[in-house]
Amino acid sequence: MSQTQVEAYAGARYPERPLRVLWDGRWRDVAAIDHQEQHEDHRCFHVRLAASAGERDDTNLKLCYDYANDAWSAEPLPARPPEASD
Repeated sequence: MSQTQVEAYAGARYPERPLRVLWDGRWRDVAAIDHQEQHEDHRCFHVRLAASAGERDDTNLKLCYDYANDAWSAEPLPARPPEASD
């Protein structure tokens, strides 16, 4: 996993949910959170990124926030099969 920049909403705790991520050199909005996990030392989100205007994109990432290091990491996830779409 590589360290990355993420903008996240902080309600009662940080991070409550990721909003945008710097991916492939540009800021991308999070279109959906498909899964999230809370662990003692970190919190992870499986997200789908929004496509840019006129593009079709199926970028899926696992974003994890490490509480001790105050740092985000990201790793690509396989694209969801069409039958798994909403």
